Amino acid sequence: MKSLIERLGLPLSHKSLHQATITGLPVELTSRLAEELGIDACVVAGWIGIAPEASLMTSAEGDAFCRLANLVDVLMSVLESDQAAATRWLTSPNIALGNVQPVSLLSTEVGGRAVRQVMLAIEYGLPV
Repeated sequence: MKSLIERLGLPLSHKSLHQATITGLPVELTSRLAEELGIDACVVAGWIGIAPEASLMTSAEGDAFCRLANLVDVLMSVLESDQAAATRWLTSPNIALGNVQPVSLLSTEVGGRAVRQVMLAIEYGLPV
């Protein structure tokens, strides 16, 4: 099965993805990710902070989008492709993250790492 990154049509190499992010990823990618999660594209765009009239993401928005896509890719694997469970996990306050929604931390690299650490601890049954 293809990874979420492949299904979204994002470049597979880090260098190419970096360049595409700097150049501006198409906002339409939020629709593809929303479809993978079974939610409205406006919700995904809101998580990233994309303006409704934009056609390309800023580099910061693209960076946040890539963090979200990578996290969802792992999360869907952990949750055996359960879209509803993945969306619930992303949007429910998490004690290990200070009772905030995991998705609210994805605007920064450090926040994304914190979310990934909690998710991987859950995956491997480790303490958080």
